[in-house]
Amino acid sequence: MMFLIPWLFATSALAITPEQVLKTAWNDKTYLSFEEVQATDSKNPLRSVDGFVSTEDDDGDTKSKIGLKFQFKSWPEWKTGRPKGTEQKLLRNTSLGWALKNRYNTLLLYELNRQKSEKLKDVIKLAERNVQAQTLSLRAGRVTSKSFVSARSELVKLKRTLALLQQEKQMLETKIQVWVPSWKEGELDNLNLISIDDVEQSLKETVVKGDSLTKKIANEEIEQISQELTIVKGREKQWFKGLDVSQNRKNDDISYEVEVTVQLPFLFSDDLAKQKQNELILKRALKQRDIEETGNRLETLRVQVLNLIEIYKDTQKLSKIQASSLDPLANIERKIVEQQEELDLLNQQQEILSLYLEYLLESEILNNSPEKNYLDKSLKALL
Repeated sequence: MMFLIPWLFATSALAITPEQVLKTAWNDKTYLSFEEVQATDSKNPLRSVDGFVSTEDDDGDTKSKIGLKFQFKSWPEWKTGRPKGTEQKLLRNTSLGWALKNRYNTLLLYELNRQKSEKLKDVIKLAERNVQAQTLSLRAGRVTSKSFVSARSELVKLKRTLALLQQEKQMLETKIQVWVPSWKEGELDNLNLISIDDVEQSLKETVVKGDSLTKKIANEEIEQISQELTIVKGREKQWFKGLDVSQNRKNDDISYEVEVTVQLPFLFSDDLAKQKQNELILKRALKQRDIEETGNRLETLRVQVLNLIEIYKDTQKLSKIQASSLDPLANIERKIVEQQEELDLLNQQQEILSLYLEYLLESEILNNSPEKNYLDKSLKALL
């Protein structure tokens, strides 16, 4: 007993919870990269300032020149810049939401993979019993060879499905180990999944209004494209380009010089600038079309999930209708059908919860309130 207790303690110490996996979202490289993003829309009218110094010896006379070169932004570039704080905050929060959703989806697939595998193993046992019973009945002449072949094919199909689930589990474990390198296989606590009724109640009680996250990001992109287009046009039409101020010294004589650089737009045609403008105009039009085609993404997701929940409930009702039989073969086949219906319900549950996570992301709930586990029935805290 003295040796057993430390061993149990060491084993439990290696186990991790779903919340520990979700907390790694705050260490996501994409999320952290936004800490290094710098503001780009300075109100400084100068594009660059260069200093220069030159000296020259002309037949014993020393000439020197020192000065500054000022390169100016165009008027639209200087005055139409939008502050990047709001956009950067949106993208930073979005990157956290994306990181959380990725981990939520992985945990969801891992938990349902476990439930499906357990259910599938039970179905395989029933299918093996069915093949054995079909074999005996075929020898006794009570069933046809077609029924026997069908039962055996179904068994092979179920075993193939289980093998695919095992492959999926390995892939999910590899993914989790990237986030939590200390994690060992088979030591992730089960996820206490929220029920479909909880999801339905949440969607009906808390209707989120406003634009979806996707639309907000798209609108920001359109604003950025429009700003870039304004700048490109402004540079093409810019008259005042630069100013040079210098001090000239020859022996003891000092003079000052001012040079102004002016661009004459009407004397040339910048085809590259026009091409850039055309590209930006097309890019903006395509982005606007995408927004129009997407429509109200939030409401679409909400209605889609609620419709799937109705289908899920109808499937549940149908699966509860059971008909017993005195025929042992018929009873085995009925039990197989019941178990497969439960597997189908798990697949429907996966689709519903995956879309629900998409809704949480699009409604910015994951961004604005990321501190709890939305897949857990008790909404366990992450932070």
